[in-house]
This record gives sequence, structure tokens and C-alpha cells, in this order.
Amino acid sequence: MEETPSSLPIVFESPGLRIYEDGTVERLIDRGTVPPSTQDDNFDEEKEGVASKDVLLDPQTGVFVRLYLPRLEVTDVKQKVPILVYFHGGAFCIESAASPGYHSYLNKVATEAKVIGVSVEYRRAPEHRLPAAYDDCFGVLEWLARQAEVAEGVPIDPWLASHADFSKVFVAGDSAGGNIVHQVCIRASARNWDGLCLQGAILVHPFFAGEERIECELGTGAEVEGFVKLVDGIWSISLPEGADRDHPFCNPDGPRSPALSTLAFPRTLVFVAEKDFLRDRGILYYEALKKAGKVVDFVITEGENHDFHLLNPKSENALLMMKRISDFMDSSSDY
Repeated sequence: MEETPSSLPIVFESPGLRIYEDGTVERLIDRGTVPPSTQDDNFDEEKEGVASKDVLLDPQTGVFVRLYLPRLEVTDVKQKVPILVYFHGGAFCIESAASPGYHSYLNKVATEAKVIGVSVEYRRAPEHRLPAAYDDCFGVLEWLARQAEVAEGVPIDPWLASHADFSKVFVAGDSAGGNIVHQVCIRASARNWDGLCLQGAILVHPFFAGEERIECELGTGAEVEGFVKLVDGIWSISLPEGADRDHPFCNPDGPRSPALSTLAFPRTLVFVAEKDFLRDRGILYYEALKKAGKVVDFVITEGENHDFHLLNPKSENALLMMKRISDFMDSSSDY
């Protein structure tokens, strides 16, 4: 009789993930997925205001993007708007571009900021350790660059052909997605695409760490110890085999990371939350960018915890964050 996962020894467990001795992965947080509007028989365009569809980019890996097209002025069928490429969070291990929370969030961003949303479904750890997610997410920028360069200015995708302003591309992500934003910007700094311009980066509660403990990680209470154990565990199953937390994927300003001053980074916006255990790592990241001479804005949200804007999207602080993101993209022409 074949053993079921529950009967096998557990070698790793977190609140959202369980790994068994034979390598079987069980995701304990499964919020399901929702279809894009083009596959939703109940979709009401007049009510929702945002159309969405999935575009498969790589049949072998399953990587796809979910495109979000906001309702635009009917007087201009060729109205061009910025592109926001979004990398979802989930500790590199859980969640999806099609998760209900992220689908709802991208709908809101597309509506409020009047941008085309490009939400990336990337490969996840532990089945696919880093840099798989970075490869997939940077690959989306490469795909967009090809869209912008197609002969006679007619990109392959009709939504992008009619409405995308490739001179105004932004990348954003929360938690692990914020980490991915940093790595994508590193790779993009070495590229000079024709027709595509990366105007800005937005990191919300980014997921970073390091071998040297910082103050918030040195407490002795059960909550702090549990957080540190969780973070260490996530990195142990996400980083390349044998890597430590000073690996450049984990520590953006660590001893083996590329000097930030040498990178052509876009204008950056960093959010942290007061009650988030990752707060101080986000602050260190902001300070490192500023010290390196980068143009960087910083927002700390008092009284809130990690990813509060997804957990309570109608809260006052979530609405203020949305406005700040929208304003950041609107002001890109000033730089």
C-alpha cells in the first residue's frame, strides 16, 4: 500500500507549508484560484471596470501573466497608460497570481492608478529554488521588451498594442515579491531595451535577511524566536542548496552582494509597517539605497502589520497606500 503524505516523516513545517521525507510538498494555506474575467461567465464589465486575461509565456514551466486592463476613456480607443508588473508574495512558496486576494488587489490597482497590470505566475520553492522565480519574473520584462520591439509597432498582444505605454514600466511586489523586485532591478540595470523603459520600483514590506542578527531578531520572547525560526526555515528551502543568509538573493547589502552604487536602479518606493517583524530589514534596505545615491522614497505605516493592505484592503491605511503608489507612478514624468 502506497504511503500517504500524512504517514511520512515531516522534515520541514511552517504555518503555510509542510515538506515530507520523500520530498512531497503540502501547501497548508490554499485559498484557491479565481479565473480572469475572460473565463468568468459571471463577469460584469460595467460593474467591475477591469477586464483580465491570462497569457501563457512558457508551456514547459507553466509561467503565465494575468493582464488587467482598466476601463479607459471611450473617446480615445488608443489611450496609452503605464504598465505595472507585479510579483506576488508568499515566502516564495505559496500564493499565486490567480489567488483571490492578489486578483482583487490588481483589479484595484489597475482601476485606481489607471495602469495595465501584469501579474506574474512564477515557479515556487521548494520544488524550484531561487533563482527560478527571478528568472521567470525578469523573463516577463524581456517579453514586454519584445512586445515593444515588434516590427511596425504592433505588439503580439492586442491589449498591449492598443493601450500600453512601454516608456512607463514599473515593477512592484510585496514580501517575497518585494525581494524579487530588487533582483529584477539588478538584472535590468545591465540592459538597455529599445522601446521599453523601467521608470520605477515599488517594494512593499520586502522579505530580506542576513547572517548577522539585527535588533528586532535578537529578542528572547516566544514570538520573536518563532519568527526567526520561520524566516530561517523559509530561506533554507528557498536559497540554492548550501547557501547562507548572506547570499545576495537574501541580503541585498551583504558582503557578497553587488555594490548598489554601481547599479542603474530606477526611482524606488519602499513601504514598511510598524508592527512587521520585517520592518527593520526594509529600513536597512532603504538606507542602503539612499547611501548609494539612489532616488528612493520611504513610507512607514504606523500601527499596521505585514501585508495589512491585502488582509484589510478597505482600511484607511490600505487606501492611503494605494494613493501613494498611484501618485508615485503619476509623478514619474517629473524625473
